[in-house]
Amino acid sequence: MKHIVVFIFVLFFTPHARADVPPDTLIAALIQKESSNNDNPTPGDDGTAFGPLQIRQGCIDDVNERCGTTYRAEDMQGNRPLSIWICRRYIDMYATKSRIGRSPTIEDMARIWNGGPIGWKKKSTSRYWQDVRRILLERSS
Repeated sequence: MKHIVVFIFVLFFTPHARADVPPDTLIAALIQKESSNNDNPTPGDDGTAFGPLQIRQGCIDDVNERCGTTYRAEDMQGNRPLSIWICRRYIDMYATKSRIGRSPTIEDMARIWNGGPIGWKKKSTSRYWQDVRRILLERSS
């Protein structure tokens, strides 16, 4: 119950992400890629990534600092709404025209999710994007 009250408070009283960042279709594809649509997967990355979006503490720390929250990565386990909220805030922070130099694409957003604030330009996130793109294409057909 405590998590629900905190989540509702944060949802209504902290800065909101832009409505289009990231789109619901991308969130669904990221969840499919990260956990095969499982809300309570075995923690990944040697037990440091949690929940349906396999979120690590560094991501949480960035969102906590911006939003004044005190979440831990472990709070994401089994908590899809909170995991999505964190993902939206994180992508909204870093997938911006001022940071990228152009309007961010869903590819930029996915690669930032995978590779951090400059993930959109890391070669290492290209394969991740290809996997997410394939999921998006499969879901649209």
